Amino acid sequence: MQHLGAHSLTFQGKRSETAPMTWGQRAIWKAIRWLGDDAYYFNIRRIAKIPSGLSTAQVEAVLSAFVSRHEVLRTRFHEGGDGPVQEVWAEGALSLTVADAASGAADDVAAELARELVGLTFRHAEEWPFRCALVLQDGRPAVAVLVFSHLAVDFWGARELERDLQQLLDGSGPPEPQWQPLDQARFETEGPGAARGAAAAEYWRRTLHTVPPTLFRTVTGEGRPERFVRLGMDSPAVAVATTVLAERCQVSTGTVLLAATAAVLGAYTGHDTVALQLIAVNRHDERSRRLVAPMVENALFALNVGDDTFEQTVRRTFLTGMNAYRHAQYDPSAVDEILDEARERSHGALNLGCFFNDKRMHDRWEKLPLTDAGPDGLRALLGRTRLTFVGSWERQDATFFLHTGYAPDTCLLYLLADTELIPRHDIDLLLRAFETLLVDSATGTLDLAGFRSTRATTSTEKKLGETAR
Repeated sequence: MQHLGAHSLTFQGKRSETAPMTWGQRAIWKAIRWLGDDAYYFNIRRIAKIPSGLSTAQVEAVLSAFVSRHEVLRTRFHEGGDGPVQEVWAEGALSLTVADAASGAADDVAAELARELVGLTFRHAEEWPFRCALVLQDGRPAVAVLVFSHLAVDFWGARELERDLQQLLDGSGPPEPQWQPLDQARFETEGPGAARGAAAAEYWRRTLHTVPPTLFRTVTGEGRPERFVRLGMDSPAVAVATTVLAERCQVSTGTVLLAATAAVLGAYTGHDTVALQLIAVNRHDERSRRLVAPMVENALFALNVGDDTFEQTVRRTFLTGMNAYRHAQYDPSAVDEILDEARERSHGALNLGCFFNDKRMHDRWEKLPLTDAGPDGLRALLGRTRLTFVGSWERQDATFFLHTGYAPDTCLLYLLADTELIPRHDIDLLLRAFETLLVDSATGTLDLAGFRSTRATTSTEKKLGETAR
């Protein structure tokens, strides 16, 4: 790879304005500040193929237009006198790194540049929340590397930007963005937007009175370098069993996975009521679906996982989950005040550190293994399950975080856990318990009381369950 230097991309937008950050921006701003120099963890990278026939000057013109169109890409973020603000600039320039790749090596060079750019924490008060590089091959543009701050976009917004850039490169003339973060911030402070936020905050207040303040004991101290561990499970059996249960209960597969998460946590900790924070996309209409900005906030989900069958629990999860997601757009500072009140009531014990995030864009698996989904067929699939180590970290703002990935023929589950509370060996056990719960329920009627009694068998589980109670 040969670096050819940095080119300056000038942009010209329609307005300059400073306004409060949107609720979604303020939600991720809090997490970014908490991580400090490690906030590159949130950066989002994308690779865009350049159509053949475009010159370097033409690609640079497209990238300049791209930044000009989207106000969030030319925004600085910082603390203001009345709280965090977004400062949109109408005019300015952005640096474009240009590198030359040997014939056939453009993709490898792009991957290397992406690793470099994504591994640097954004300084939001001094730099734009967007970095880009252009890889040439045989003197012609081949690949563009895009890195976004999570303060500018969430994964949905990044997808919108990918589509917009591809249309600009193809010359198909995408329509001008009609709703930008400045507009969203204004909507959230007045009229229906403000009313929605107030209703959501009241939902949090009511729900916090119904849940245990924590599912785990309190841990103090600084921890250790590999305290937080993430394991992954690749399970075709879970994909098939979840699909069977979704069709039987007439709900989404995401609802089944959420119900299983609550049931496994309840069995592990010994709690009848489980509180989870869900990652809410908050894209409810066409306007919000086209908005390039972080819209994600946490939804508070509380479910009783006592004596029902698992299928009954799945059906209750649907309505409870919908209600939680409906109340997931709010002013983070208002909910912080409510959390402070709940923390005071619990004498400091409050810890809503358990999360679930279904990151799949598809609710159904498109290429499920061929099986009759009966007991023998499902149990035969268990032999194809694979557990893998994903990574470890010294700091994470979660005790238990289960999220999904997507593959067309298998269920991908990833569990991050605080090993001060959930030992490494128990992360394996929890993922396996998740699989057992779904397979057993898909092949018969599973009573959760019985599941709880069979799960709480290790000394660690018993100890944690007794402590949590």
